[in-house]
Amino acid sequence: MWVLLTLFTLVGGVLTQSEPCDYDSSVELNNRTFNGVLYNEGEFYYDNLTNTERGCICMKETCVRKCCNPGFVYNATKNVFECQPDNKPDEFTRHLKVHQGFNLIPREAFHPMKKFHFIYGIMDCDQFNDSVPIGLKRKDLWRLLTDGKLYVKIDTSVKVLIYDASKYCIDTFVSDTEEPHLNALICFVPKPEHNNYTMSSSCMLISCFFILLTVAVYAWLPELRNLHGMVLMAYLLSFFVGFLFLATMQILILLKEISEDICIVLTFIIYFSLLAAFFWLNVMCYDIWWTFSGKRAHGRSGSQNKRFLCYAIYAFGVPTILTIVMAALEFSNIPLHPLLPKLRLQGCFLYGNSKLLYLYGPIVILCVANLIFFALTAFKIAKIKKETKMLRDKESSTHDQDRKDTQRFTLYVKLFTVMGINWILEVVSSFYPEADVFWQFSDAYNVLVGLIIFIIFVCKKKTWRMIKKRIKDYQRSKSNNTQQEINGNNRRLAQWRTQPDRTSSLETIRTTDGERSSRSNKSVNINPH
Repeated sequence: MWVLLTLFTLVGGVLTQSEPCDYDSSVELNNRTFNGVLYNEGEFYYDNLTNTERGCICMKETCVRKCCNPGFVYNATKNVFECQPDNKPDEFTRHLKVHQGFNLIPREAFHPMKKFHFIYGIMDCDQFNDSVPIGLKRKDLWRLLTDGKLYVKIDTSVKVLIYDASKYCIDTFVSDTEEPHLNALICFVPKPEHNNYTMSSSCMLISCFFILLTVAVYAWLPELRNLHGMVLMAYLLSFFVGFLFLATMQILILLKEISEDICIVLTFIIYFSLLAAFFWLNVMCYDIWWTFSGKRAHGRSGSQNKRFLCYAIYAFGVPTILTIVMAALEFSNIPLHPLLPKLRLQGCFLYGNSKLLYLYGPIVILCVANLIFFALTAFKIAKIKKETKMLRDKESSTHDQDRKDTQRFTLYVKLFTVMGINWILEVVSSFYPEADVFWQFSDAYNVLVGLIIFIIFVCKKKTWRMIKKRIKDYQRSKSNNTQQEINGNNRRLAQWRTQPDRTSSLETIRTTDGERSSRSNKSVNINPH
């Protein structure tokens, strides 16, 4: 009994053991070697049908798949889709071009028939999420890269697709309606691309409204146009620009009205704006720590203006440098590497490892720095409260300022928490794009971000009092201007009424002039010569 169970277990294990590659992607080995290259465990398998060891050649060499065997072409005529003999067998080799990134490699420097190992036969797409093989259209862009992967840019989509040799094949395509040309078949999943752009863009635009409303309130109230208010407005405006252009990008993608050039430009604007927003948040955290470090400069506008200028150079300068570096790497001739941005390969904005490195990396560093500033500030506040319990009456003005700074610290902590939750949701949803729950919650929270910021910084009794005072001052100023204008008109009217009649005055002038002329003539007659 135990012998039978052991036998069935061994047989079942052999039958269920998956092979590391399929037959088409393998070569027959001789003493586990092929062309002098040794194949290790996991790189070969034993074929029971031929009783031979077969090595997975694509693990050792760069593979490219040709749809048909050598000397055959692919007939793409409707309802045919089969291989047929090639009348010009050299056409495939002559027209096959290879790119390194976006640059075409001269044939003298890279001969594909020598550099690649070709495997033959149309790929089996059934194993890839119910995908089907489809032929690319003439207006679709595709490139064969030096690593054997196929770069595909579908005309109706922004996102670029990258296929390995198991999911594509290339060949000379012939048909009754077109001239022979080099084309490709790819394994394509006939499902709409998963996105939440409609919901996401709508939520961000709603959030933009509340952010802009908050900036308008701070810009309108003179009491809030101090250093801290200016820093907050710079942060909110950066955040507003990032959200606005990100929503615009998503809307254009939905409408299919976006080109690669527009996509790249929007990506750089969004990247710079979002980074600038987080650097301004870092400025806030530093500034509140600096305030409690005992280096206050309240009331000295020159000193505060100088500090704001330094803050602006930092908060806008570093994102500018990072954006320039990303652009330089994107448009450089460096061979494809996991650390490159690959914006043109991945569609609009950053994706995957590029997003993790170029966007989330700096944000995480800034968040850690902010937490350190918050911890140091909280420790300083606790120390100040402990040391000044007995001095409240003697230094009331100092304590009033401490109380205001403590309130500002609390506001910044709330803002940091709000934005921290927002980006945690963003990171989680980007790593799990198929998780609708995360996307829906993240989109809903995008609406709340702007609303929460508006509530934190505007919906306060102190701010409402400032707004009421500003309105009353405006009404009083308008009333005073109106009254002054009325008084001025009354004075001018009174002066007009008190002046003598203009006609009689004119006659008096004429009479006087006549008398003077008569006297002059008499004088002339009395004294002739």
